[in-house]
Amino acid sequence: MKKLIILIEILMIILLLVASGPGAETQEQKYYLMTATAYYPGPESCYPWDDGFTAIGDIAGKGSIAIDDKNGPLRMGQTVYIEGYGRGKCNDRGSAIKDWKIDLCFDTIEEAQEWGRKLVRVYLIEGGE
Repeated sequence: MKKLIILIEILMIILLLVASGPGAETQEQKYYLMTATAYYPGPESCYPWDDGFTAIGDIAGKGSIAIDDKNGPLRMGQTVYIEGYGRGKCNDRGSAIKDWKIDLCFDTIEEAQEWGRKLVRVYLIEGGE
């Protein structure tokens, strides 16, 4: 009986190693934990850069995300999903956006003020430049 228990334990270890080895599919999606603030593309948030365009020339609005593409984990052109905000494109920069901070664009100043500052999960959907 003792030999049978040892044999079952060995088989369970082998199965665990095979299931978690190289090439095994994982259900967990990777994300970045980042501090997110909010902005509105008008003069209330962006003066004197309130021309309605992002740093790479896109029209600023809901879905535009300002990042630090030199010191942070995200790069210009990447598409991301942010909990509580939705899908967006990293297409802007901000002077106060450094390292692991992001700034999310909203269509109204009221929406931006309501967002405040939050710690969010940022999931990478597509790579950029």
